[in-house]
Amino acid sequence: MKPSITHRMARRALPPGAALFAVLAGTGIAMATTFAAGPPVLVPDHPLGANCAALVAQQEAQGSVNYPASEVEPYVAANPRNPRHLVGSAQQDRWNDGGSNGLTNVVSRDGGVTWTPAAQQPAFSICEGAAPGSPGYFQRATDPWTSFSADGSVVYSISDSFNANGPAFGGASAILISRSLDGGDHWQTPVVARLDTSTQVLNDKESVTADPVAPNRAYAVWDQLVSPQSHANPSAFNHSISYRGPTLFSSTSDAGATWSTGRVVFDPGTQDQTIGNEIVVPTAGPAAGVLIDGFSLITNKGGICPYTHGGQHCKGGTTYTAAIIRSTDGGAHWSGAIGIDTQQVASVSIAGHPVRSSDELPEFAVNPVTGAIYAVWQDARFTGTSKIAFAQSTDGGLTWGPTVRIDQSPGSTPAFVPQIHVTPDGTIGLTYYDLQNATGAQPGLTDAYIAHCHSLTSDCANPASWAANGQTRLTTTSFDYTTAPDAGGYFLGDYSGLTAAGPTLTAYFGMAGPVAVSGASDIFSANAG
Repeated sequence: MKPSITHRMARRALPPGAALFAVLAGTGIAMATTFAAGPPVLVPDHPLGANCAALVAQQEAQGSVNYPASEVEPYVAANPRNPRHLVGSAQQDRWNDGGSNGLTNVVSRDGGVTWTPAAQQPAFSICEGAAPGSPGYFQRATDPWTSFSADGSVVYSISDSFNANGPAFGGASAILISRSLDGGDHWQTPVVARLDTSTQVLNDKESVTADPVAPNRAYAVWDQLVSPQSHANPSAFNHSISYRGPTLFSSTSDAGATWSTGRVVFDPGTQDQTIGNEIVVPTAGPAAGVLIDGFSLITNKGGICPYTHGGQHCKGGTTYTAAIIRSTDGGAHWSGAIGIDTQQVASVSIAGHPVRSSDELPEFAVNPVTGAIYAVWQDARFTGTSKIAFAQSTDGGLTWGPTVRIDQSPGSTPAFVPQIHVTPDGTIGLTYYDLQNATGAQPGLTDAYIAHCHSLTSDCANPASWAANGQTRLTTTSFDYTTAPDAGGYFLGDYSGLTAAGPTLTAYFGMAGPVAVSGASDIFSANAG
């Protein structure tokens, strides 16, 4: 554990009209500025039911439930050369038992004020137009993620595409990556980073990260659930602990024209797994250029013990640890796991019904000014309910400071589904949902909030630095989480999106009814700064 950072006041330019005040905090002074958010903007969707009615009907006949015109689990990225140019992705037409009919990608060139669906969507699934024999010829797609190349010329979109009509994990699964060379308007035929046809293998929870310095390089990571028997729980793609769950890695050095075949870079061993793998790459500080893969390391000392989102936790000694592995040579070799902290997994429920929140999944970001690495996750240690834990490393992930709470939700109100991002000037933004406006009559009333800390003028490892800024409401009207798709719990996604359009943070998140207008859930964006 590294020494605490000494608070100090530093000069910095403030945006026009910003009010400045100081709050004494511990041994130093935290700075705070006003933070305002614009009204949320509805992001257009791309319902797919009409394109695949027969396939939907077939899966419904087998007992699955589809939520047409629903969008969940959004992610967004900004062009580093033109930060008002944004590309988002989300699951389209969610299923109750895993995945969606496809992924819908959208583009904004005005910083999120307006959005347009891609003219040609990535063909990650049959419903998105994948032809027989093509890489995307799968029934379902899930876990959207996007990333821009360092020079802004390439946008990457990734999917975990799979079939759900067989025993065990349901069928073949693949990690597919499509690229756009025109800013997200048109997407090329996906490239296969990994294909497994066995029902005993599931590729799961992937992400893609373009190298922030080398324009032609990008990286993908995910976990792979491996079962030794063909009668594993068919709903295991809802993130059960499998018999084995290593981390796999793929990369491109030709701007996404080809990708290496995914290979194991970290194996926690039999009966253990990783989940939520996400690469970040510092561009400053002692670890500039080092690949940092963060995840939750699930160790199951008590034997096989399935974990289901929504509160049915493992017995028998299961431990969740926020952790990382590092590569100093572009992914050729990786370190062993470096633990950040044990997670006290905090599930969320509404009137006794589970919410599929991020539970054990950590999120990661790097500070472009200092090179510091940040991790956030839901944690029960602070109030017994879900709050947002934060830890930072200033030496490239080798050591980590103490875990502190940084959400600003009142009392024991649950705060959940955290996302973190850092602006070019070092402002750390944190988004999350909370239930502070829920009532006995409407226990599902939910809002999205953003909190922030100015890392160049405040010690963001001190909770007082976050408290000095409070929280800003992103929603103008509360939505009812109980009207969201039910996928092992009310579900708007295991994560949401957050990026920076210059000094402005752009949140990209889901809402359910009555705010959602076209289905059980819609995606919205909101700018704050």
